[in-house]
Amino acid sequence: MKALLDEGRLIRAALDLGAAGIGGPLSKSELRLAEKAQVLSKTPAPLLSELRDALIAGCDPLGETFAMLRSPLERRCSGAFYTPSSIVTPMVRWILDRAPGRVVDPGCGSGRFIQAVAIADPKVETIAIDLDPLATLMTRAMLRALKARRATVVHADYTRFRLARFAGKTAFIGNPPYVRHHALDRAAKERAAQLATRLGHRLSKLAGLHAHFFLSTASIAAAGDVGCFVTSAEWLDVNYGSIVRGLMLDGLGGSGVHLIAPDAVTFEEAMTTAALAYFEVGNRPEQLIFSVSREPRLPGGLGGNGHPVARIELESAKRWSPLMNRRQRSPESAVPLGSIVRVSRGQVTGANAFFVMSRERARALGIERWCRPAITSAREILRSDGVVRDRPERLVVLDLPAEVDRRKHRRLDDYLRTGETAGGERGAICERYVARARSAWWAIKPQTPPIVASYMARQAPRFALNPDGLATINVVHGLWPRVPMSAARLRALVAYLNDARESFVGMGRTYHGGLEKFEPREMEALPVSPGFSS
Repeated sequence: MKALLDEGRLIRAALDLGAAGIGGPLSKSELRLAEKAQVLSKTPAPLLSELRDALIAGCDPLGETFAMLRSPLERRCSGAFYTPSSIVTPMVRWILDRAPGRVVDPGCGSGRFIQAVAIADPKVETIAIDLDPLATLMTRAMLRALKARRATVVHADYTRFRLARFAGKTAFIGNPPYVRHHALDRAAKERAAQLATRLGHRLSKLAGLHAHFFLSTASIAAAGDVGCFVTSAEWLDVNYGSIVRGLMLDGLGGSGVHLIAPDAVTFEEAMTTAALAYFEVGNRPEQLIFSVSREPRLPGGLGGNGHPVARIELESAKRWSPLMNRRQRSPESAVPLGSIVRVSRGQVTGANAFFVMSRERARALGIERWCRPAITSAREILRSDGVVRDRPERLVVLDLPAEVDRRKHRRLDDYLRTGETAGGERGAICERYVARARSAWWAIKPQTPPIVASYMARQAPRFALNPDGLATINVVHGLWPRVPMSAARLRALVAYLNDARESFVGMGRTYHGGLEKFEPREMEALPVSPGFSS
């Protein structure tokens, strides 16, 4: 759909498909988008026909175009990562098997869940909600193509949405936006905390937006309603995920949880694992069915090949993932991270002030050609979302081969001479212990591992991909797979480690004030799923 690779053209196509004529009145924001797009020429008839046919067939050409228009970084801010059909289909099947009269998708995106419902059972009333007006216009266009008759689309914040009463059973289904707490404002956190208190629970302010969606659903659902949400699997284990675990036991009437194995890649552009939580409101479950699939699909459906875990065990467990598949995830079967990767500390320079500098300074000194972009602070990993990238403002590290002929490069020789001149109490850099141990005192030989990790902080280690080959110094660790890994498998490993990171607390060396340090061998001892060792 190259012809739509412009946001205005995408909006115009949605309007030409009939977005303004279905789902109820457009919001002010939707109207503003529509007014801007109306000045563009109409979508060519052949393209419009192609789009309509694809939507009727259950495809999502508008959503796929949207994903190309907005970068993963832009979409990460709003949690706009759309669910593959391999997950949508079994979720919708489970919902419709419970014969709801109304289906609500609280974060509809381009409308994939509502589309599947409308195709499978056109008689069911549907309500699609999203905070992005472009998303709601795409959903309206899809519903128009399907000639849906009982559809409502609302541009709104679900956490503040009032759902009209309904005589029959309501089903809640979707992929709540995965937005971390850093991107949520104080007011949103306060509203969610107050709501949790009213429901008899306690909410951590570190909880992400997906937890707020569970809370909102628990507050508006009635006894007899059902639901199924796919989210990051982190809530199974982390402290701030306790609100979801608590709601599954008291408030939502949890039926079960299905985990997509951590070495599978569910969302191509999101560094996260996936768990499907399904529930029947009004129940007080004495057990939950836990199941796992090795691929991002559910061949046996939700609960297929699962096993029950008693309520008393769930209430006492601080982490739920070890209960998912006792054969695969028990402490006895876990394998050390070191069996999958080798962990090494970044290169020790012995004088960071000499070897690390800005690009501008390297250019001014005339030595930029011998410098490489580098990760020079653990904060870069701690603040990342699983990927560290090169940027124009990134610092660089001097990376000179031992055999460089200084005499042929005057400006380089001038700079090296400053490291050979005594200065301050520690003397010349070339005479210091670390420099003397090298074949040439300037040849630090920084490494470029495919995965990097923080190793000392008042929090668990965080892991990130290093796709741009950034050099590392001794402020971070590098992780090197012992056998070759594909890009997808590397992404899955990083996602797994970050989701499980809270379980690693206490496995390093704890210092005064809660500072915890993981030496390379201690990081290699961390227990992980055996799925990555195969």
